Amino acid sequence: MLLISQLKHSLSHFTAAFELKKRALGITIKLFGEEHPNTADSYHSVGVTQHSMSDYTAAFESVKRALDITIKLFGDEHPKTADSFHSLGVTQHSLSHFTAAFESAKRALDITIKLFGEEHPKTADRYHSLGVTQHSQGDYTAALELKKRALGITIKLFGEEHPKTADRYHSLGVTQHSLSEYSAALESAKRALDIRIKLLVKNILTPLTATDECGSSWLFLFLSSITE
Repeated sequence: MLLISQLKHSLSHFTAAFELKKRALGITIKLFGEEHPNTADSYHSVGVTQHSMSDYTAAFESVKRALDITIKLFGDEHPKTADSFHSLGVTQHSLSHFTAAFESAKRALDITIKLFGEEHPKTADRYHSLGVTQHSQGDYTAALELKKRALGITIKLFGEEHPKTADRYHSLGVTQHSLSEYSAALESAKRALDIRIKLLVKNILTPLTATDECGSSWLFLFLSSITE
């Protein structure tokens, strides 16, 4: 049932996914009770689908319940707790509860740094999430610093030519634009675009290497079309 609900969600069949996830939650509670890791996961999964359905109030209740169970089972300083705080912050952000979202995102960041250190993919993600919340609050200067930190960690971990690096440059450019730093915003946006084009070409080129002459001709035509 869980696998089917996940597939339904991936296909954007959110109503069907929600019904299946609710059913799975009911079974999980009946089998394990309220205070069990599987129950927390099930509440969280329901909340994710409710969020995708734009039912943010219901999503908040589900995700908050998952967080409460997780804290009771694992304590404040645990990867699952950090993930739950992050999910709660995302939902609070969607509800425009930016101050509460900031507190949740900051808590997720603090736990993640304590558990994994500064140079970790999740730490970069948490810095970026906090930066997005600061941007939504209109604190663009603070948002810029957080997004720069996320970018720096991402480059160190994955290098310049990586999808996450492109996403970080793009997000940085959005905040620079809001600060009226238009030249810097242009550079960031251009860098994001350059990385994405390079990765796109690489993804197209790789399966064509075996086709040799035919593949090279097709690639030449493709490159010509995007540079015109």
